[in-house]
Amino acid sequence: MSAVIGVDIGSSAIKAILYGLDNGRIRANPRIITSELQSRIATSPNRFEEDPILLRDQVFEAIQRLAIIASESRQTITGIAFTGQMHGGLLVDSELNPRTNIITWQDKRGDEIALGGKTYVELLRESVQPDPTGVGIHTGFLAATLYWLVKQDAMPRAATAVLGIHDWLTSILLGRAVTDITSAAAWGMYDIITQEWKQDVISAIGIEHNLLPEIAEPGTDLGPIAKNIADRLGLPLDARIHAGIGDTQASYLGSGCSMDEILLNFGTGSQSMWEIQSGGPVATEGTDIRYLLGGRYIVTVQTLAGGKAYQIVANFFRDVLREFTNSEIELSKIYPIMDDLARRSNSNGIVLDPIFSGSKFRNELERASIVGLTPANFTSGSLIRSLVEGMIEEISRPYFVREGRLRHSGLVGAGNGLRNNAALREVAERRFGLPLRLSEYEEEAALGAAMLAV
Repeated sequence: MSAVIGVDIGSSAIKAILYGLDNGRIRANPRIITSELQSRIATSPNRFEEDPILLRDQVFEAIQRLAIIASESRQTITGIAFTGQMHGGLLVDSELNPRTNIITWQDKRGDEIALGGKTYVELLRESVQPDPTGVGIHTGFLAATLYWLVKQDAMPRAATAVLGIHDWLTSILLGRAVTDITSAAAWGMYDIITQEWKQDVISAIGIEHNLLPEIAEPGTDLGPIAKNIADRLGLPLDARIHAGIGDTQASYLGSGCSMDEILLNFGTGSQSMWEIQSGGPVATEGTDIRYLLGGRYIVTVQTLAGGKAYQIVANFFRDVLREFTNSEIELSKIYPIMDDLARRSNSNGIVLDPIFSGSKFRNELERASIVGLTPANFTSGSLIRSLVEGMIEEISRPYFVREGRLRHSGLVGAGNGLRNNAALREVAERRFGLPLRLSEYEEEAALGAAMLAV
């Protein structure tokens, strides 16, 4: 019996999944290896880096464990594909050894002030053409990070290729530097409409074209696994390595969302997404357009107001309890209390804008706010209910701006944020006026990657 592996390298955890195949189709009951990311490097508040060797070894350990499970269950692994956190990456040498740490999407060095009083990312944006897909260039994108490195004269001399995080793992297993369309586009350096590198961005950054890796359609069979890696991981030599895909796109595929449905995904951040049926790959207010695969595009509303925003408020309540009662309570016990309060309460006129970490589509300095407080409504229940409503408003408003009317028949819920929060699901159904079903599998992104390897 054959099987495939999908690996999701997230911002907080690595999830590797083994799926058996039945006549070329993925079967239920996957084997899952989940481990908290151990590679974070503590540098400064504005630096978000991962130790690439620690991350690689953690991914390898997960694959090795799945290889043992496959062998014990008499399954032959035939394909592997990766997904993971987007926008960030690293520079490698000709042997694919890292020449920098992994610099992630959360990194803020692009917001540092350069000569002339503007930030590095502002200067880079001024030097390139507007992006009709709305993705653009933001701090934490590899385009902005490379620009900063060039201006700081910090580009490693031995670097021969730039790669995204999951690209690097794909490349190691394959033995050559390769990326995919969704990853390169998320760096701010690839045009998904013309399917060419953005020459104006490359020139503005000041890097040579020989740093750009081979680029492939998501899911492309890139070739067999490198022998030394196969031996190390316990995989068969004829296992095929497939081009990966971005985590947003992987979640869309893994959720089983149809063209008549809208996917709502709540993890650390949150997204709503739906396939383009008309109008072309041009962004509207609050959206960007991303390449899916096979010439298909998805409209994406990308926010930072997901599980992280909910956690920030939970931490506030935990801090209040600690200061007033000198007692501790775990977040895992606070969340269900918050959910219950939100379900039993009304916002009663409170409007909470949950952009604690900012917003991609607004002024970069704008942050969360609460308005409408009165002596009558200033309660924990109303506050939490307004938080939930604000989280849903962030991903719903751009849908109605773009579509003008409701043209879908249902919602698909993905991510633990929705699975574990009944109030969030209830508010989503009410705001969209549509029924919501949860996706069949919990690890949608890893499943989406595995689907590419079939």
